[in-house]
Amino acid sequence: MFSAIFVLRSIYPARMFAILAVLLGLTLAQSTSIAENEGHGYPAQINVEIEDGYHLYESAIVSGTFQDEVAPLTFTWSLLDSTGERHFVDLSDDLVIESDDGEWKTWSFDVEIKPLEIGSCACTIVLTANNEVESQSLYVPIFINPNSHQLPPTLHIFEEQGESWASHVIEVNALSMTTHDYVPMFEYMLRESPNIKCNNIVETANQGIVGMPDDLVILNSSDVLFDVDSSGKHEGKITFQLDMGLYADGWYDLVLFSIDPWNQEFAYDCISLRVDNIAPMAIIEGPRNITESDEGVTIDGASSFDETWGIQGLTYIWTVTDSIGISDFEMFFAAGTDHRSITIIPEVSGTYEVKLTVIDQAGNIGQASMNVVIHNSAPIVRLSIDGELVQNNHDFTLKRDSTCILDATGSTDTTNDAENLRYIWRVNNIPTYEGSYRILSWPEGVEDDFILTIEVIDDDMESTQMSILVKDVSEDSALPIPILILVISTIFLTYAIVNSRNQDTDSDIPKWT
Repeated sequence: MFSAIFVLRSIYPARMFAILAVLLGLTLAQSTSIAENEGHGYPAQINVEIEDGYHLYESAIVSGTFQDEVAPLTFTWSLLDSTGERHFVDLSDDLVIESDDGEWKTWSFDVEIKPLEIGSCACTIVLTANNEVESQSLYVPIFINPNSHQLPPTLHIFEEQGESWASHVIEVNALSMTTHDYVPMFEYMLRESPNIKCNNIVETANQGIVGMPDDLVILNSSDVLFDVDSSGKHEGKITFQLDMGLYADGWYDLVLFSIDPWNQEFAYDCISLRVDNIAPMAIIEGPRNITESDEGVTIDGASSFDETWGIQGLTYIWTVTDSIGISDFEMFFAAGTDHRSITIIPEVSGTYEVKLTVIDQAGNIGQASMNVVIHNSAPIVRLSIDGELVQNNHDFTLKRDSTCILDATGSTDTTNDAENLRYIWRVNNIPTYEGSYRILSWPEGVEDDFILTIEVIDDDMESTQMSILVKDVSEDSALPIPILILVISTIFLTYAIVNSRNQDTDSDIPKWT
């Protein structure tokens, strides 16, 4: 499982917008049956020297060309009608190079059609070129009639429509022509698929035309968009819309009929559709309260699902934003089919909204969100005197006429706070100095042992203190350090109440150099 990693800290807006643009582009890029190969300037071109709706009575050779920058891995010819595949030729090894104009090349091919072997056929020629990343197809309707029989229309639903995802209103694209250039009439049935998709279509088709079942729908001419040439003649391509919004999720077979109004002959084709009208359920799982740290925390969306179609093909889009909007934190964004979880590194305290958008393959959207509170962690104080670490509430002996080196630079905090720590030193709870390192001599005006306190404060005003008893080497302390700390703390509390706790002492504390 791939996990996107978010570091919860501020970044420059320009960089953020660039990341968003790249990720959004990757998310919205949909796979198609005609895709440009990486490095190709133009899509491949397939041409054939035969007109749409051509009538063929005798054997003939049909020629054509394929143009691209590289030769296809496979190149095939098929003749299809309502009964299935009538003729197939693999031309992959029979392409002949005709021209090589730099990167753009042209190959030629020939296919012999023998009507007496194929039989009467209202067919669609399908030429398909495949390479590693793209598929290119050309569709040409043709009437093969060696015995002058009455023929039905040609009919072919474009391949890219087959086994596609259908949600609410979808568009169906097909190719159909009649022998006398009449505009065909169209009917369709939409039924739940059996285990074998588009099975028993001949029986279903005959039922549709003869029995007029309740689910046979007649398409009015106003419901169908016809492609016409400059003279208004029907060119074969049709488009119509189906409202799938009332159907339950699942597999359905769409059987389309094309009827020639001149001779009442009909053709049919079938595709299977995956109806998906119900939005997926987005589910976010993870801690809602986190202590500020440099360690990653996983927020999981792997339990998200589509009720009928499971998790296959779901796209996960994550955003993390400052829900209060008081910090300089910029929005983070990640998207992809593998982003079932994200890892956040909670370096900055605050309240953040984590939002998960789940999109299924039909384009339905489910969303969920939750607030994650990152609590600030206090600094950790580490104090050494003359290079030796000391612990809280310990005592230290110092001669009145000597000095020692105080070093609190080993104190730590999370990454975002570590560089902005403040160090306040107190003598008997009176703020005296500021800085992480200094040379200490016996304070003026202090006659007896004293309590030295170091307070380390981060930029969220969270602090940690450490106190030690500094004793004169010439005499023992009259009271143990815990009692001294209690007494001095009481004195300081009284002092603070009288002089206001909110008084800013920054300007009164000299900086140690």
